[in-house]
Amino acid sequence: MAANNTVSVYGSIQDRYNIQQPKSARQEVYGLHYPLGSSRNGGIFNKTSGINMIKGAVEQLLLTERGERIMLPNYGCNLKRYLFQPLDETTFNSIKREIQTSFRNYIVGARIAKISVFPTGESGPAGGNSLKVILSLKLDKSDLEIFDVEVKIA
Repeated sequence: MAANNTVSVYGSIQDRYNIQQPKSARQEVYGLHYPLGSSRNGGIFNKTSGINMIKGAVEQLLLTERGERIMLPNYGCNLKRYLFQPLDETTFNSIKREIQTSFRNYIVGARIAKISVFPTGESGPAGGNSLKVILSLKLDKSDLEIFDVEVKIA
């Protein structure tokens, strides 16, 4: 049995105070770079962190329709259903609610400061309308840093 000052880590005994990280040390979180395969240096599965990781995750969330992912059927926002709706207060509130609900469930490390939705006036690939969604986000750790994520829904 280990003494009170020691902890067993993977079969070896180390001093408890040597394995604890200081609170001031910042732990970096990494994820996959989105879109996959877009970086030549990192190969197909390039890693990213910080603002770039959150931007990629938010773009992926907004561009995914619910039901597209087999193992996560509730992942995504159903924003394509608003393409032919009039962009009035009711539609905007529905889009805002859709984005906030999905964001709260699937994005960690940031919060929404502002949501903007604009009709682009361009035709999409199927000949229909298109929307531009701009999210202004703040990192949870930093109140000073605000960045935008812009997605075109067509």
